Order: sequence, then structure tokens, then C-alpha cells
Amino acid sequence: MTKIVIICVVVLAIAGIALLQFLRAERDSAQSEPGFREFVKDPQLWNEMLDANAGASQLASEAESWGEDQLAEEVERYVFSPKTKRDLWAIGRQLGEMSPKTNDALLNILRDQTNETRLAQLRPGDFLEEAPVMRVCELFDGNMPAEAIELLTPYLSHESDQIRKDCILSVAESGLPEALPAIRRALADEDEYVRSYALMGMKRAIENDKLSDEIRFGVVADLDRLVAQDLNVEDAARLMAQLDPKHAEDFLLSDSVLNTEKRYLHEVLRVVGQFDFEIRREKVKSLVETYAGREMTYPNTYALGESLALLGSFREPDDEQILERYSKHEEDRVSDGAARGLISFHNLKGFEERIWEKEQAGGWESLTKEQQMYVAVFWLDSEVNNGGHSQYFFNSAGDNWQTALDGLKAMGFKERLGIFQGVLDLFGDKKPLTDRGKRQDQLSVVYSKHEEAFDQFDSAYYKASESVEVFSTRFVIQNAD
Repeated sequence: MTKIVIICVVVLAIAGIALLQFLRAERDSAQSEPGFREFVKDPQLWNEMLDANAGASQLASEAESWGEDQLAEEVERYVFSPKTKRDLWAIGRQLGEMSPKTNDALLNILRDQTNETRLAQLRPGDFLEEAPVMRVCELFDGNMPAEAIELLTPYLSHESDQIRKDCILSVAESGLPEALPAIRRALADEDEYVRSYALMGMKRAIENDKLSDEIRFGVVADLDRLVAQDLNVEDAARLMAQLDPKHAEDFLLSDSVLNTEKRYLHEVLRVVGQFDFEIRREKVKSLVETYAGREMTYPNTYALGESLALLGSFREPDDEQILERYSKHEEDRVSDGAARGLISFHNLKGFEERIWEKEQAGGWESLTKEQQMYVAVFWLDSEVNNGGHSQYFFNSAGDNWQTALDGLKAMGFKERLGIFQGVLDLFGDKKPLTDRGKRQDQLSVVYSKHEEAFDQFDSAYYKASESVEVFSTRFVIQNAD
């Protein structure tokens, strides 16, 4: 269900950012920052936010008619404005959607040597400090020309890690051959986030089919070094697997990397599983035995879980009993890994994506009853873990609360079923309405009256011992077609 998780997180993040931007602009900045609860208590805020977003889209469309001088003026105003990006979100969105038309204006700002100190001047931002040069990098939006890389050189080595990481993200995202020296320096940076942003930029370049061969082959040794030194392991290993799968398989499966004294070996094992690298069964069984004999704390629980997930891929009858036993383990990381191993053992790997694709093609009604229950429970768990039961009922996932309830019962949940039933009881005899708009109005009344109870049920859900991964996995195996 990886694809669904990513979509869910992205949508929620965008909505949350838009909410903060809209409300900050509309209210006195001295007031406390609003959160998702304000949506729940007053659904009209949601509609106002959507209207504001629609208005911004219209403004962005109108900006297409700007002349060169007006565009340069707006770019400079945005880059050097003392207001935060949240205060300037409308103009920021306008300019962002116009890339690469803004490149000339951005290059002129960087070329002007009198701007050098000004561009690096840090000031309070929405959450962290920011500098004008960070807005310059933002506006390139993946379309940075080669000249800009050289002009950004002073900022790529700036003492502020905030400036370094934002600049290298934009430079790496360009994918240009000229970016290679800067990327390699960033991968050796002492700051974890600077290294992470360099890796993220290259990942984006790959996704946009912009990564040059010079970078593709020029950073492999740097990625090897990061993994060997236990730094940014998962991101480096995954990027390595994308750039050079054969080298990655040989390197990640080497004895020096598959070292049980490595703190982040579980991240290597996760990448090995994701890319189906051919690790030997004897090695995996050895890893299971090693970590099972250690204290059940981090990172041992993580490594044991990933080892069990790999064990299932061999589909050997002798391993099923091991996976079943560990699926009942008290540590979530261990039981969840064993559950993933059972999915592979029963040749069901990728079933989530198949369900998602089926729903995309044929709609909700195209799913079997069991598939609907699986998806409904998945969304219940995702929404509650992200923002509580109130978020679940506020969003469209709450339309299928009855199916989620049926799914909890069918999967054998006791603790989580009781929690969900308790939340449903707060709605009284009417229960949650299935029409989202009407349910939001209903929820605003129920939540305002029972906010403390919602918090208590949320806390109980987070502390529940029943593993959603394990229970849902057993359900999938039992109902596989």
C-alpha cells in the first residue's frame, strides 16, 4: 500500500500547509497557530481555504500575462521581502508555477555582487531561519540553468546548514553535469540534513528524467562511503540501487556491509528487499538467529523484523512456522516484519498495489467485500495515526466507516474494535453520516461536545497492542483469491 501511503501523506501535508497559510493571512499573527482541529470545529474554514486556493490559481493564471519588467519586479519583491513565505504564499505560488520563465530574473539577482551579503542574511521564517537565497533556489523549481550553479558557490559552503541544504537540494535537482562537484561536497558534509537534501535532489532528478550520466556514475563511490560509514544509509543505498543496480547488489550484499555490528543494517536489509536483490537464505537465517538472541531494543528489533520479511521471500515450508511464531511477537517491529514475510511466503507480495489499481480502474464497487474491508481498515489506521479519529471522520475515508467497522470485526480485532465503537457511540443513535459535507457539520457539533473523549480514544488507539499489519496480513492470506 506504499502508493496509497505516499498519496495520503502528500495530500494531508498540502492541505495542512494551505490551512496555515490561509489562516495566518486572515488572522492576527499574534494569535496561536491554528491546527486541523479548527477545521473540525468549523467546517466553513475548509470551504474558505478551498476558495482561497481557487483564487490563488486564478491569480497564477493571470500572472502569465506579465511583461518581463513586472515579472522581474515580482521576483525581487518575493525574494527580498521580510515577510515569511507563509504570508506571501499567493505570490510564491504564482512565481513557482511560472518557472522557468523566472530564470532570467533569478540569475540577475545572483549576478549582482552587491546582493551577496543580502542574499545570505538569515531572518526568522515560518518554522526555521531562512535567507533570500533560499527563495531564489525555491523558484528555480527544478529548472536551474548551469550558470546558477556557479553563482551559488558561496552559499553552497555557507556556515549556515539551512542555506547549504536548500541550495544543494536545488542544485542536485537540476541533474546537470555541472552540479557534480557541489553534490559530492554535500555528500561529505558534516551535517546529516545537507547530505540528505543532496540525496533528495538527485532522487527528484531521476523522477524527472533529468539526472546526467556524469552524476549517475560520478557519485557511486560517495554513496558506497556513506553506507560503509553508517551515514544516511537507507537513502544512499536506495539511490545506489536506482543508479547502478548490479553494483548496489554486489556492494550491499558484501560481508563488510552485512555486518551485524552496523547500527543501520536494518536500512540496508529494507533496500535489499525492496529491490529483490538475491541474498542467500542461509545468510538471512543467520541474521534472524543473531538478532533473535539479542536484547529486544532498537536497532535489534528493526533488524530482526527486516530479516524476517526477507525470509518469507524464499517460500520454504520450514520457514512458515518461524514466521508464524514471530508474527505473535510483542515487539511491533518484529511482528510486522514477520507479517510481511508471510505475505511473501504466500506469494502475495504487491497485493496492495493490485487492489489500488483495481479500485482506480473500476471504482469502489469493483472491489470484493474483503478487499473493501481491507482498504477501509487501512484508511482508518492511516488517518487516525496521522491526526486522530476526528480527522478520519472529517475526511472522505470516513464515508466507509461501516465497512471499516466490519473489517475490524472480520480481522479479529478486540482492543481496536472497542476503541472505534466507543468513538461511534459519541455520535449517538444517528451514527456518522455517510455524506461527507453533512458529516463534517455533524462532526463539528459532536467533536466540540466530546473533544476530551476524542483525545482519550486517540491515545488508546496509539497505545493498542494489536498490530494492524499482522491482523490485516492474516486476513489477506485467508481471503486470497
